[in-house]
Amino acid sequence: MTNTDHVPAHQRTANDAADSGPADYEAWREARWDEIAGPNGKARVVANGRVTGRDAHIIAGVPGQWSTTENGALTVSVAAEDSVTVNGEAVTGTAEVPSGSSLGFSGGRVGFAGGADGAYGLVVMDHEALARSGLSGIDTYPYDPAWVFEGEYRAAPEGRRIDVERLTTPRSTEAILAPVDLVVTVKGTEHVLSVLEDMPGQRLVVFTDETNGTETPDIGRWLVLPLLEPGSTLTVDFNQATLSHHHLVPAVFTCPLSPPGNHVPMRVEAGERALVYADD
Repeated sequence: MTNTDHVPAHQRTANDAADSGPADYEAWREARWDEIAGPNGKARVVANGRVTGRDAHIIAGVPGQWSTTENGALTVSVAAEDSVTVNGEAVTGTAEVPSGSSLGFSGGRVGFAGGADGAYGLVVMDHEALARSGLSGIDTYPYDPAWVFEGEYRAAPEGRRIDVERLTTPRSTEAILAPVDLVVTVKGTEHVLSVLEDMPGQRLVVFTDETNGTETPDIGRWLVLPLLEPGSTLTVDFNQATLSHHHLVPAVFTCPLSPPGNHVPMRVEAGERALVYADD
């Protein structure tokens, strides 16, 4: 590891060029840092939740009761003292929250709601949270082209779900949609890894390897993959293995753990290793 491996790509100087990977990898690192620390970065999230069905939902850290109507619209019920706004309008009582609405809460917190047909997600952010955390970068292994492979999506049984542990407190188990498998040959050995679709439209391989618990987190890491049909080939780049969002805000991001069989029995010395904080 060099002492610049944790520095976001956009903060590097010309003297750090020797530590950089190819341009597309550097662009990916820029985008990854923006995903974490940008204006709507996940390090700023202080609460989130899902609202499905007509029963009232109470979301930790978010005022009001959230539910859906018979027609599948999202609503919130709040008191005036809750200081909730929807698209800039103060809400008292029960109000509809159209998908894509901007939300306001006390203490300068903001949020948004999205979804349709009786299933919605709610995210609340505090733009001061990143500064309070001291997060300054992500420590990674040096880029290594030897960790880039060609993989293939293999069809799974229609509607397959896999029981996967989730990082709730206490831990819980959830049957998560796993629409395909990723087949990839790594260092001469074929691996078949279950691909999760924990959120609609997101393909995710959660895997463990022999670096976990020493150089990387013991809960494993992620490969975020594209939406492609079974039989499609795709690039599998372990240099883009990421840390779980759980490390950013454990109480908020109750991410899935690695499914059974998603262990790669070797040291995967590529990708992200740890978050870096200003006082480290």
